[in-house]
Amino acid sequence: MEEWTGPDGLRVTAVPLDGSHRVWADFAGVPADADSAFLVTREGRPVGRGWYATVADLSECVDLASLTPA
Repeated sequence: MEEWTGPDGLRVTAVPLDGSHRVWADFAGVPADADSAFLVTREGRPVGRGWYATVADLSECVDLASLTPA
């Protein structure tokens, strides 16, 4: 898994979707054909809907320029 951090405890993690991750991603609206998604948390709590299938979806919730590799 790849991770990035941002301000105020923001964390973005690229997660392969299997097991419980798949269930949570389905619940958040990630398409069933997605093999991975971005999980976004701030201090351990989901940000927005928490799961984002694409970078474009992610950019609606997160300022990508503020992220640095963890």
